[in-house]
Amino acid sequence: MKASLTYPVTLLCSALLGALMPLAFAPLSFWPIAILVPVLLFALLDREMSVKKVFMHGWLFGNAYFGFGVYWTYNSLHDFGQAPPVVAAFIAALLVMVMAVFPALTLCAWQWTKRQMGSKSIWLLPVFWFAFEWFRGWLITGMPWISIGYAHTESVLAGYGPIVGVYGISAMSILISVALFVVARQKKYLALVLVLLVPAGGFLLQNIDWTEADGSPLKITMVQGNIPQEIKWQYEQRQNIFNIYWRETVKNWDSDLIVWPETALPGRSENIKQSILEPISKTAVEQGSNILTGVIFSENANNRFYNSMVLLGENQGVYHKRHLVLFGEYYPLRWLLDIMRNWINIPYSDLTPGPDEQAIMSVKDIKLGISICFEDAFSRDVMRDMPDANVLVNASNDAWFGDSLAPHQHLQMAQMRAIETGRPMVRSTNTGISAFINARGQIEQKSDQFKVQSLTQSVQGRSGITPFYYFVKVQGWLAFFVVLVLSILIIKQSKVMS
Repeated sequence: MKASLTYPVTLLCSALLGALMPLAFAPLSFWPIAILVPVLLFALLDREMSVKKVFMHGWLFGNAYFGFGVYWTYNSLHDFGQAPPVVAAFIAALLVMVMAVFPALTLCAWQWTKRQMGSKSIWLLPVFWFAFEWFRGWLITGMPWISIGYAHTESVLAGYGPIVGVYGISAMSILISVALFVVARQKKYLALVLVLLVPAGGFLLQNIDWTEADGSPLKITMVQGNIPQEIKWQYEQRQNIFNIYWRETVKNWDSDLIVWPETALPGRSENIKQSILEPISKTAVEQGSNILTGVIFSENANNRFYNSMVLLGENQGVYHKRHLVLFGEYYPLRWLLDIMRNWINIPYSDLTPGPDEQAIMSVKDIKLGISICFEDAFSRDVMRDMPDANVLVNASNDAWFGDSLAPHQHLQMAQMRAIETGRPMVRSTNTGISAFINARGQIEQKSDQFKVQSLTQSVQGRSGITPFYYFVKVQGWLAFFVVLVLSILIIKQSKVMS
């Protein structure tokens, strides 16, 4: 059977397996694929093969995996950023090719250690997968989209989330894949114990309450304005956009907190302070409520502009987004990339990141851990407000993604942040999917896409910490340690061969 598969055929098979991986994630969420596809990939590469060939297999697997999984980056750049097709395709393809390097390096690490340890090296794959997924979520600000762990928000492996987070769940998933591979390929049936014990452990862990209810529940309303991206920043649409949010808001003054999405209010804060922000705040005070809205917070005198959430009403506060989106909210090496800025028309694409330390906003003594859009893709960003925050709030404008897989994938990542922190998540978006997520990561309410809609729910704040609060602080060091040891092994191996 091995001899019948030529090199071009195995390359094609690797790409086909990668193309199946996005099916494991939302909206289909067929999570067994995230376990079975790696088994087939490992079997495909379990043969005498050079490191270069292993890399090519892993890289093609990654290109198909991320090419089908994050194809929507092209739509964001072309349809909404107005980039020419060639420019949008180049940037989207470059992103996919860079992301594909990480599964390729993971498989190469297995190949390198296999030369030292033989068939036993397969058991190191979960560790390698953990390390290189972490690096993918960190390098050049990070792109952790559709890490394998996200496929398991609805599986029993989610029980490990409060302990080891999304990358740890990825490792657990790969551990099951390895065990299945060992049973099928090496006929070592004792590995079936792991196939049973790992899910069983996740099931038992799901029954543990890592945090506890704290304070009185807040009645929270989310307003989804459904403002098309192409008119969002048009000056003549400003009043109409405000009216849409206001009509939904006045129906819900009995809520303690009303949340509008990211940059719900068009225009800079200094320009709309007297005409919009102050009247909103005054009315909210009169109604005994609070409004949390997204706005571009401006400091014209200092030429600084922030993507911010502003709390108006009985309570006051502001949060400036810390983790900006590369090419969307800022341009690195601007002296080299100004030409790209002329090709991509994204409003406010030269923003200032907020400071690391910011005061946590509160409503009725319930502290809000706020993140804006892409920030909820990063455990390290959301965990900054732990353990003080009682409720997580994420505001996003997923209109940039259009009718694609991305809004569903983004919601799945928000679920994981709730699991890791043991906190409920209130997720307010412009065009959907807005949702109330409980502290176990389960969606209790969600909106329809591309529809003006309000959702209201009583949300119970929680306090305490999950074990992941400590693990997130050391997981980077663990990843670096794995790569360091691997590098030493490779150097020693190359010296022996020379």
